[in-house]
Amino acid sequence: MANILLLIIGVATIGTLLLITILRLIMFLHMLQLEGYRSERFIKWLTRNPDKILTVTTIKDPKKKLVFTARATRLFILTLMLLTLVIYNLSELSLIIFMLGVFLVGLFVPFLVLLSSILIYPLETVINNLYLRSAKKKIKKLKPKVIAITGSYGKTSTKDFLASILSTQYRVLKTPGSFNTPMGICKIIRGDLRPDHEIFIVEMGARQKGDIKELCELVEPEMGIITAIGLQHLEMFKTIENIINTKYELVESLPANGIAIFNNDDENCRQLADRTHDKEVLRYGINENEDKLHLMARDISTSSQGIYFMAQNSKGDAVPFHCKLLSKHNVYNILAAATVALECRMSLNEIAEAIQMLEPSPHRLQLIRGAGGVIVIDDAFNANPVGAKMALEVLSEFKGGRKVLVTPGLVELGEREYEENKQIGIAAAKVCDFVFLIGTKKTRPIFEGLKEAGFPETNIFVEKNLNGATKKIKDILKVGDVVLFENDLPDTYNE
Repeated sequence: MANILLLIIGVATIGTLLLITILRLIMFLHMLQLEGYRSERFIKWLTRNPDKILTVTTIKDPKKKLVFTARATRLFILTLMLLTLVIYNLSELSLIIFMLGVFLVGLFVPFLVLLSSILIYPLETVINNLYLRSAKKKIKKLKPKVIAITGSYGKTSTKDFLASILSTQYRVLKTPGSFNTPMGICKIIRGDLRPDHEIFIVEMGARQKGDIKELCELVEPEMGIITAIGLQHLEMFKTIENIINTKYELVESLPANGIAIFNNDDENCRQLADRTHDKEVLRYGINENEDKLHLMARDISTSSQGIYFMAQNSKGDAVPFHCKLLSKHNVYNILAAATVALECRMSLNEIAEAIQMLEPSPHRLQLIRGAGGVIVIDDAFNANPVGAKMALEVLSEFKGGRKVLVTPGLVELGEREYEENKQIGIAAAKVCDFVFLIGTKKTRPIFEGLKEAGFPETNIFVEKNLNGATKKIKDILKVGDVVLFENDLPDTYNE
């Protein structure tokens, strides 16, 4: 009887260990997917989060769920096979040693996922190359005008604005959301690009040198926009020079008759424009004393109701532009889109009419009328210092109610991360009545910036997660209050 009881306990224990192992496999596969299936980035994540190596279950309420794509499924099956192989070889040992072996195998799950990723890499490379060749063949056959957009920030909004403006006169396809990687763009080409599409607008993201060049080899753009170059992803690129050179890969990839479009008010973009002599260069900006501008904005006014300015081309023709977007920074995104539209033979008046209908890109200074008369500014997708400070300026323009900031801070800024977050705290102290910080480690510099600026500590709330902050905010808010949600870190940075 005792032996049977021990056997039941042993089987139940092994079953529990195996269940935990599978749950851990799913979690680490999720992390690998969020890191773009790049082994070196997954290793960095493990190094940065050693405590997560012992995590038992999957991520609670993930912001971006695991998607069992064909690639994820292949990785899952291969890792399961490796687990089965190891456990099978342990099965001939005594029950106690077998249970201990299963426990140790469970601990090593993240490294088995990493091993699977390395083992399957040659196969995935072959599959990806087949997809890329198919997409490249299709785009060469259909021959839409390809307009590419890159930059440290502003590229998604510029893409959305440009698509909205050009769609009034052309059949336009744009890459959706933040589909700005080779396989993401490949998927759109293979699945969505049709013969009747006249213009294809492609957002291009980069996390290392060569990324933009690879995307350009796929779509072969005729026009390219660089919106701005800043510190975002400095942690990955190591130096600002690497970021600048990577963004410039777009211009270098344009054909001899291509058109390169630069934000002339951005110092790094301006320097790149100055050194570009083998392509046609168009510049936009708000510096009225700059005679090189193809399109400029003057007499700018912003409020909680929107943006107004005069758009003036290089000939001196001026037309009023008005839209319900927030933030002076959106003037640059509008100018970038309008500069391309002019090259696509639209007039300033036609562009002005289209701009009146512009909507903010999701989670980018998106105005939401919340319950109970509360106003929400959703800027959750923004993740750069310039945008964060602009968002605080927008918050300051709302009159009447109290102002609340909710933020987990900014990441991937390398050696500048502490100082930039501290400056956000100092800036927030001048605008906000309450500040909610999500997480304790990453937001410490913001907390110190708030204190340095004399912000009352009683009005600073540090919460473990967004759900905790949301519950506490509800107890504070009154009719007319304005809440700014600034940045939302991905699950890979979840404390």
